[in-house]
Amino acid sequence: MAFPAREDRLVLVSGQEGAGKSTIIRALLSHTPNSARIDAEDIGQANPCPMDDEFFDLLRGNVAGLVERSWAAGYVNVIAGSFLRDYHDYLAFRQLLPRSTAVFLVELLVDRDVRDHRRLTRAKQTTQRWRDRIDLIPQDRTIREATDADYRYVGVDTTSMSIAETVHSITEAIPEIYHQQ
Repeated sequence: MAFPAREDRLVLVSGQEGAGKSTIIRALLSHTPNSARIDAEDIGQANPCPMDDEFFDLLRGNVAGLVERSWAAGYVNVIAGSFLRDYHDYLAFRQLLPRSTAVFLVELLVDRDVRDHRRLTRAKQTTQRWRDRIDLIPQDRTIREATDADYRYVGVDTTSMSIAETVHSITEAIPEIYHQQ
């Protein structure tokens, strides 16, 4: 897919809970030139947290506003994530941004056993009730299977990868950002 000449670029990181989205968003920042990071988990804390369509509309609008402000401030590469449930969410989010933006969608994939272990051992603890609720949501494949997508899809199976290996895999897959002359 050829992208327009405009410099503004967006790396979206998606994946199931425990896939490592927040970790990878943080880790990518130091490797991404002229960049800002936006983790929706940091800006989308609410009590109660309904996780319904209205909540995700609010979250998408907030993330889109921060992306635009980051670009306006001169950060041409923005890394954002933790707010896409499926391709429909992406389309709703995309309508909030300029069409000339180059988008790279990174989906972190991980085996269930490893994901469960990560969820139990990470600093951001969740309850068993919350994990059970999240696990009832079927894994979405529409983001990776979209035939009319205006992004480059990068799927990375992080099951047996370290953070450094995952970052390396992503940076190799997006030379427009990570291997500039």
